[in-house]
Amino acid sequence: MLSCDAAARTVQPLCRTEGIELVGGGGTDLRTGFPRALPTRPDGVVVLTDGQTRWPEARPACRTVVGLFPRTGGSYDETDPGYRPDVPPA
Repeated sequence: MLSCDAAARTVQPLCRTEGIELVGGGGTDLRTGFPRALPTRPDGVVVLTDGQTRWPEARPACRTVVGLFPRTGGSYDETDPGYRPDVPPA
C-alpha cells in the first residue's frame, strides 16, 4: 500500500484493511507514485483517486485498475471553476 499526493510515501505491506493510514496533503501527482510502487514488482496496481492528478506518460509494467471517485460539492479547483482534471490514459 502506498499513499501518494505530491510525493510518494513509504510502501507498506497490506494484508488487511484495518489500520490503513492514508496520508496526503493534496497536489496529487501519480507520476511519483507509480515509480515508487513498481520496483517492488507487483502483480498489479490499484489506484483510488478523484482524478485530479498528473498521470504518467507510459502505461505501468503491470496490470492496473483505476477507481475514479467523482468530487462532489463544487469544482475541482476553487480558484478556477472551469477546471476539469485530465482524463486517465488508456
